[in-house]
Parts: sequence; structure tokens; C-alpha cells
Amino acid sequence: MLRVFQCLVEAIDLSVYSYVKPGAVHRFSIYDLDTYKYVRTVVSALDTYLQSVTLGESVAKGVIGFPSVGIGRLVSQAITSSLSKLGINTVVELHITLIPTVIASSYTLTNEKQFNLSTFRKALTTMMTYSDVSDALEVYGVLKKLDKFSKVFEDSGLTEGVIRTNHMNLRSIYQVLGKHIRPLTTLVDKLDIIVGMSSKFIKVYEETYDLNLATISAYLHGLENIYGLSFKITTTKQSSITNELYRLDKELRSKGLNFNDMIPILCTSTLLSLLTIEK
Repeated sequence: MLRVFQCLVEAIDLSVYSYVKPGAVHRFSIYDLDTYKYVRTVVSALDTYLQSVTLGESVAKGVIGFPSVGIGRLVSQAITSSLSKLGINTVVELHITLIPTVIASSYTLTNEKQFNLSTFRKALTTMMTYSDVSDALEVYGVLKKLDKFSKVFEDSGLTEGVIRTNHMNLRSIYQVLGKHIRPLTTLVDKLDIIVGMSSKFIKVYEETYDLNLATISAYLHGLENIYGLSFKITTTKQSSITNELYRLDKELRSKGLNFNDMIPILCTSTLLSLLTIEK
């Protein structure tokens, strides 16, 4: 349990503050001044993350099954908790991605002791697949109160009636969200990208022992595979690429491009990476 929490905190720190991530928040960004909201979002719902870790362990021990986890309730609870404390400074997408990730990670560690990406992947897929209408309604209910997500649902023609009639589960809700917030598709339909980001992190870290460089490499991998952007950068040494990354950051921002919606997915892949490399 402690290991998941330790890696979660470190993953958020690395994902937010690692530099330079072109087009996204980083430690020295002149475009994103409120970097602490990412940390505060998770901290404001730590009790829900504790429940998530405990439930993952319970599933691994056979006490309950994945259908009984109540993943929708946990995501809704985390969002509600953060909104009550932080208001508009809540990064809702963090809970949408990290709550399922933490449950599946806890399950994996309890089940195998040493973290295994294949086991994690199977656990996450099973959990999302076996979620039900009540899970979908929990998340829909809390998100529809927020303008950003309300518009997504409206544009998609998604209502409570549609969810009930079509017996939609949480996976279906994430698929709808992913059509408008592209990185969210990785959690249900393109998990290969998250696994690829994690594998990239691990490879670079094992070659350089540089956590900052490993995180940047994972971010660039995700950006290329989610948005189709191509970067001709060899990430072998931090000092040799920093200026180029700064140049890219300035170029992307000058074009009005902002990839901060990658941060929750980067947090997810970084968490998996840290759990894998920390024996």
C-alpha cells in the first residue's frame, strides 16, 4: 500500500515539474504559472486514493470481485472532494485517469509482489469492462455539472436516459470523453500508448539513471502517438537537448498549442514506470 502512495506522489511531481516538456506545463514554464493545482488536486482527495488502494488489494485477495469495486463512485467521490476544496482549480482529468490506475496497480502489486505491466493491463481492462450502469451514472452525474464536460456530453447526445437505455458502463463514458479529450482514449482503447510511454521511461532511465530525462522521453512518445507529432530528438543526455526542447516549447505555444491534457496520462505512465523500476 505504501509503495503505491510513494510512487503516486513521485509520479505527479515528475510529470508536472520535469523540464522541458514542449507544449505542456513544466518547472520553468512561462506559460503555465499555476503548477501546484495538479498536486493539490490529488492531495485534496487522498482519502479516496487510500480506498482505491485498499479495494485493489481486496480484489487481489479474492475478498471482492472487480464488479464490486464501485469504480464510478470512487471517481465521482474524488472529483467532488477536490471541487469542494479547490473549485475551478481542480484538474478533474487526474482523478478520471488515476483512480482506475491506482486500483489496478494495487491489485497487481498484491497479486504478484513485483509489478508487471501485463498483469496491470489485464486488471485495468477487466475492471473497466465489468463496470456497470451505476458506475457510468456516477461519473456522468458529477461531470455534467461542469461546463467543459457538460458540453462534451451535449455534443455527443449523451444523457442519463441514453446511459440507462443502452446499459452503458464506465468504459463507454470514457470512450465518449476520449472523442473530445484525446488522451483519455488511451485508458480504454489505446492502452498500448500508456504501456509504450512506460516502457520508454524505463528504457531511458536504465540507460541514463535520469528520472527527468526519462519522463520527458515518455511525454514525447505519448505526444507523437496521440497527436501524431514528430520530434527528431535523441534523448540520451539532458544537457544536449534542453535548448532544443525550449525552442520546441516556444514554437508550439506560439502556434496556440497546449498539451496540458497530456499530464494526467503522463502521471499514469510514470506511476507504472516507478512501480516497475522500484523493486
